[in-house]
Amino acid sequence: MIKITEEILKSVEEYKSNLQQYKEGKLDNFKSFSAFMGIYKEGLKDTYMVRPRIPGGVVKLDQLKVISDIAKKYAESKIRFTTRQDIQFHSVKIDYLDSVLEELVKAGLTTKGAGGDSVRNVACSPLSGVAQDEVFDVTPYMKEVANYMMKDPANLRLPRKYKVSFSNSPEDTANATIADIGFVAKIVDGKKGFEVYAGGGLGGGAAVSLKLEDFIEDADALYYVQAMKQVFEREGDRTNRHKARLRFVVKRLGEEGFIQLFRNELDKLRAEKDLKLNIDSKEEKTQNTVEDNKSQWDKKYENLIFSQKQAGYYSVYIHPQNGSMSTDNLDKVLDFLTSLNYETSIRLTLTQGFFVRDLKEKDVQNLIDITSKFSSVFNIYNSITCAGPTICNFGINDSQGLLIGIVEAFKNASVEIKSALPRMFISGCHNSCGQHQRGVIGLTGKKKRTDDGVIPVYGISFNGRLGSNVARFGEVYGDIPAKKIPKFLIELADLKVNSGYIDFVEFIENKEREVKELVSKYSSLESFSENPGLYSDFSCKEGL
Repeated sequence: MIKITEEILKSVEEYKSNLQQYKEGKLDNFKSFSAFMGIYKEGLKDTYMVRPRIPGGVVKLDQLKVISDIAKKYAESKIRFTTRQDIQFHSVKIDYLDSVLEELVKAGLTTKGAGGDSVRNVACSPLSGVAQDEVFDVTPYMKEVANYMMKDPANLRLPRKYKVSFSNSPEDTANATIADIGFVAKIVDGKKGFEVYAGGGLGGGAAVSLKLEDFIEDADALYYVQAMKQVFEREGDRTNRHKARLRFVVKRLGEEGFIQLFRNELDKLRAEKDLKLNIDSKEEKTQNTVEDNKSQWDKKYENLIFSQKQAGYYSVYIHPQNGSMSTDNLDKVLDFLTSLNYETSIRLTLTQGFFVRDLKEKDVQNLIDITSKFSSVFNIYNSITCAGPTICNFGINDSQGLLIGIVEAFKNASVEIKSALPRMFISGCHNSCGQHQRGVIGLTGKKKRTDDGVIPVYGISFNGRLGSNVARFGEVYGDIPAKKIPKFLIELADLKVNSGYIDFVEFIENKEREVKELVSKYSSLESFSENPGLYSDFSCKEGL
């Protein structure tokens, strides 16, 4: 999907040259030339993370085979799915970095712009084009914007990262309502277009996006992306990285001042350039007019199997725990898809997993059987976690270790208890790499001092949500020591099961007092020296 241009090929050669100079001691700052190429040093380890850029999560079967081969050779036979529809290789030695880039380019993939102060991966609803409830397919708009934004070298030297999202319905499955600029599909008087949101984002000073436009015509989307980028490029704070994101421009100018500044930039851009999108308006794939056959599968698969708007076709969600997948398991999926006598499609998600789409009914159960050993039917097992302190230079708590402990705690619970809780969003620190603010349940890693020293705790929040006109961050109910989180969640699930409420949001809204009392019960920081228990080693990063 990425157009491998001469500029991209040139960037790989420049990177290889800089890398050689760094290894020879002629360059001091590795990050200065590696970050915008999606390459970062991993914590205190002498290894590196490499992140291929996969716009909208659209990846071909052959490209995933190459990714699997690269992981086997250079990344300990593992890959990690991200919350931005990317894939990451970890534990790559410095001598292999140039080989990884070269092999990716041969497969039509690049890491350029996958990190650093750049226009990041353009996000897209992962079921766009096949979802029964979508307004229209936003994939073509994502592709046009992604390729256009790759052309300008200045887009790699912004004040900070710039994130663009396209969602195919008001549900907002591409995080458009918390993006720097986001588009939500809408049809008015028979015309395709978008609601437009801007100035949002997670991390420090997190903010829900403000609504910029109730409706624009679809052909105008690129004007908005480029004009907003120009505002950010000029107004973003280049002296303080902690205040450099676009949302701080909104805070500094106020909403009215920010919107007026943007409109002035938009008018100027319209006068100077023709950025009208000319999306080929092909007829949408046939809507599914037959009865939904999903009921043929047990209800336990409702989080994994999704009927498409194309009659007789389905999408299957695959979520390796913690977003990490061995190449052995990946190859099992790829081999099965290769054996089919028809073409499927694959979309990476913003929830550390991926969809296999366009599966015929007869093949769904076979894929479920293959993936059942490493992808769960329970949402709580499929929770989001950040990379954690062994990899991240800013990490505090081990979010991945916490999820492992949670899964262990729920192992012998009833199906009712396992099914009671939604997917959680777990960040090991305040930087929001686990997107904790947007979760119906969110966990934020912190540290607190006790008589036994510094211990890991998590702030727990409830009822975050995305969506057209309804986006909001979760409300923090309190802090719970990491070792108590699994048992707290078991009791929370039991409370929900016995409440009579099916929907978790309704449960929280109607049982708020009881939930807050439960949080308070588990928030005590009493001594851990006696009977520290199974979960006492969800440790803080040393020295923090």
